[in-house]
Amino acid sequence: MRLLLATLWRIFATLCAFAVLAALLIGINLERILMVDVPLLPAEHAVVLDGNNARLLRAKELLDAGLVADIWVSNGEPARPDAIDKITEELGYHPPDRTLIKRQILEKVGVPPEKIVFFGNGSLTTREEARGLGEVIGDKPAKLILVTTNYHSRRAQAIFRAALPMADIQVTCQGGCVAPVAWWKDPAVAAQFVLEFVKQIYFRLGVAVPA
Repeated sequence: MRLLLATLWRIFATLCAFAVLAALLIGINLERILMVDVPLLPAEHAVVLDGNNARLLRAKELLDAGLVADIWVSNGEPARPDAIDKITEELGYHPPDRTLIKRQILEKVGVPPEKIVFFGNGSLTTREEARGLGEVIGDKPAKLILVTTNYHSRRAQAIFRAALPMADIQVTCQGGCVAPVAWWKDPAVAAQFVLEFVKQIYFRLGVAVPA
């Protein structure tokens, strides 16, 4: 019995050691796993994904630099209001039109209205955004620069490449698709990175996850 317990303990200790080693390796390489940061080549359209309006400013930089001809913006305005949304509407409270806000931000910073294009209809995930853009572009070999957030860059590029196999997909982020210095010291940032790593695993397994 003692020999069996000793054997089981050695197996458990070995597995724990491997788990700790794997966690350290993932932590050291997490930035490389999650992010794409390479020089950009000229493209046709900047594609701004939903989730952070600061991405609109990065798209404006691309336009000013002559890297894109126009800016395509994901229409993330919820198309499927839930029960609380309906009750809020009945009470006379109307949520702001997020699509209109995006347009006004771009026009405020000097983007001509004719260079602003919206696509999709209430896209709630990156996959839905990719499908929405695919419905517009079709099989054309378009050249696109996705504008997203650093931790989301590699998975976003992979999702759009899968949905638009004929398109040339690059990716960029405001401030660069790189991790903040000592990101592990910020609990909120570290949690976001770990969550994105889990989403990467789900994506590679072909399981749909929220954006």
